[in-house]
Amino acid sequence: MIKPQHFVVLTGVTIAALVWAGFLQSSSDYRAAGGVDGRAMLPELPRQAGTLGSVEITKAGEKLTLERAGEQWKMKERGGYPVLSDKVRALVVQLANAKLVEPKTAAKERWSLLDLEDPKAKDAKSSLVRLLDAHGKPISEVVVGKSRPNAFGAGRGGVYVRRPSETQTWLAAAEPNISIDVKDWVDVAIYKTDVTKFRRVTVEHANEVPIVVEKGSEPTAKFELKSVPEGVKVKANAPVEQIALGFGSIDFEDVRQLDKTPIGETVSIITTESTDGLTVTFRLRREATPAAAWLSFTAAGTGDAKKAADEINAKASGWEFKIPDWKANQIGKRAAELFETS
Repeated sequence: MIKPQHFVVLTGVTIAALVWAGFLQSSSDYRAAGGVDGRAMLPELPRQAGTLGSVEITKAGEKLTLERAGEQWKMKERGGYPVLSDKVRALVVQLANAKLVEPKTAAKERWSLLDLEDPKAKDAKSSLVRLLDAHGKPISEVVVGKSRPNAFGAGRGGVYVRRPSETQTWLAAAEPNISIDVKDWVDVAIYKTDVTKFRRVTVEHANEVPIVVEKGSEPTAKFELKSVPEGVKVKANAPVEQIALGFGSIDFEDVRQLDKTPIGETVSIITTESTDGLTVTFRLRREATPAAAWLSFTAAGTGDAKKAADEINAKASGWEFKIPDWKANQIGKRAAELFETS
C-alpha cells in the first residue's frame, strides 16, 4: 500500500522527469535545427521542478494562479476550477528549456519597445511568471515580453525576457504560452449534445409568455413553435430552429463558483427534453455591469439517460459559466424575434 507521503514524492519525481524529458528532447531539436547556443534562462527550475506547487502569471495588474492539487491543476482565482494539466506542463517545459541567446537593451526607458515594462502597470503588455514550491517559496521568476517568430530559423521562435531584479533584457530561445485568459487553460466546451434527440425546448423569460418549440417524430421533421399567443403572427423567417440547434455545442469564456440557484427577473430558464429521457435545465443570467451572460445548468434522466445526467452534473454542478452574447441570444430567443409586433 502506497503511503500519502510516498505518493507525493512519486508525483514530484514524475513531474521532474517530464520536465527533464522535455528539456532533453527540446535540446536535441535545437541542435538538429542548427543549434541555438546560450545559457539557461532559469537554471534553477529543472533542478526544483519536482517541488513545483503553483504558477503565477501577472499582466496589467491582473493575476492568474495555477495551483497543483496532487496530479491535477486548478485555478485559484476561479474557486479551484480544473485546469488542463498538459498545458501547465507544456509551459514549465518551455521555461525550463529556454536559453538566453542575445542580450538586448538594459535601458529601462526602452523596455516597453520589447513589451518588458512593469507587468503590474495598467495596460502593460508584459507578463510576470513566478514558479513557486508547495510552500509558496519562489523557485524562479521571469518577465516575458514580445514574441519574435522564426527568430532562430523557420519554426524556431524566440521571446524577449528579463529577470525582475535585473535591467538587462534578452532574446531567449523559447515559445512559452503566457496568458491570463481563462479559456487558454481549460476545456472550454462545457456542453455538447445531439440535438436530433430533442423533442421539446422551452424558453421562459420573466413577465413573458413561454416559448415552446417541438419536433415531430418523423426523421425529416423540423422544430416548430407550439406556443403562439392568440392573435399574434409568427415572422416569416423566425429563427425557431436556432433555439434548439444552439445547444449542439456551448463554449465558455470565464467561470465562477455558483453559491445558489439563480432567480429573479434577470434570469431566464431554458429546458431541453430529449427522446431518451434526458432533461437539462439551463439558467441564463443577464448582468448589466459589466454586460455579460452567465449560464448554469443541471440535468436529470431516467433509464439510460441517468448516466448522461450524472456526467453533466459532475462537470457543471457548483459552477456558472460566462458565454458569448451571440450564444446567449441564440439559445435564449425573445418573443420579439419570433412574432410580428403589429
